[in-house]
Amino acid sequence: MAKIDEVKETLNTFRVLFSLGIGTIIALAGAVSVLYDSENFGLKFYLAIVGINILIVLQIFILRFVFKKTKLLPTAEF
Repeated sequence: MAKIDEVKETLNTFRVLFSLGIGTIIALAGAVSVLYDSENFGLKFYLAIVGINILIVLQIFILRFVFKKTKLLPTAEF
């Protein structure tokens, strides 16, 4: 497999991970909303909020990696 194909496949994998992360953030936000409406501020509520923040930070790192590798594709300098 050529190096450029390997990099493209890695980028596609990270894009899928990014999409899954966004879906998880949305699901956790829904859980936080339900817990907030029921005034249940227990461990699940705070763990969901912490999880959302951790996922947002991970998403930022994934995006930075994808953008950096995408800019390198036309030059083929890996």
